[in-house]
Amino acid sequence: MEVEKLVCPVDTLLMCGDKGASRPLGGQSKPYLYLHGIPLFIHVLKALGRIGRINRIFIIGDKQRLDHLLYTHARAITISKPVITLNQWESLLSNVWNGFVATLDRYEPGDEEKNHDIKNKVVFILPGDAPLVSPGEINEFFDQADMTKLDHVTGLTGRDVMERYHPAKGKPGIKMAYFHFREGDYRINNLHMARPFACRNRQVIQQAYNSRYQKDIKNIIQLTKDMWESHVKLQSLGLYFMMQISMFLSFIRLARLCEISSRYTPIGSVSAAGSRILGLRFGFAFTSKGGAALDIDNEGDYETVKSRYFEWKQMQVVD
Repeated sequence: MEVEKLVCPVDTLLMCGDKGASRPLGGQSKPYLYLHGIPLFIHVLKALGRIGRINRIFIIGDKQRLDHLLYTHARAITISKPVITLNQWESLLSNVWNGFVATLDRYEPGDEEKNHDIKNKVVFILPGDAPLVSPGEINEFFDQADMTKLDHVTGLTGRDVMERYHPAKGKPGIKMAYFHFREGDYRINNLHMARPFACRNRQVIQQAYNSRYQKDIKNIIQLTKDMWESHVKLQSLGLYFMMQISMFLSFIRLARLCEISSRYTPIGSVSAAGSRILGLRFGFAFTSKGGAALDIDNEGDYETVKSRYFEWKQMQVVD
């Protein structure tokens, strides 16, 4: 397939949906939680506004609520880029797909077969509940997301970076689960660059999102079932099982055995499996800040981010 280079500035999808498999916190959708006077998604929007390589920003969620909050907090937002709010659909996949289509001016089904610029259109995707994401981290991700060779790039951040956010020296922190590769331990950092028309198996993305909390054995079983029914090859299933074994060994603190099992999951093999499963060219980009990888999954995490927000923001600036 003929592939054009990534054209910057790139349109961005800021995901603030609260339907489908989204998980609220305290009865509230996470992007709308307040942190030092403004909702989480506005913290993300402010970071996006400082990045020259970003063009229009499409925010997908409860449009009426988004519009109200953007108006209410207009003084906190200094941004010269176009910001478009879109009312959410029923699932993450439909939000991403319809949000992407909204970036295609006057698009009609089938236009991608007539116009290579449309077919090769790339969008940047990130969640609205990552208030510590920084312009530096996003620019670092952009630098490494080689869309001349790949169709979908997911960000990874190493354990050595994320350990700075762990509890330490009497201060609260957030402990996280990691994927264990031959090359080291990494966490998905929630940043994605995608060429949606290249993906032949879009339903897999929704299935993976629905089962994203892999500490729950029910999610592991469900995702395995979904992959089996999608005729995923045994080689790819084997890599998935080995990664689950490594996560379990790490959880029960058998570090030496985890190190041994992770030798069977090199990053290159996992990328190749992702390519086969999704039906596109999949790869990773590595970032060294960590803010985007911080998930607020419970009340304790939320209180921790409140108390250490300014300290952690400053830490990223110093890096």
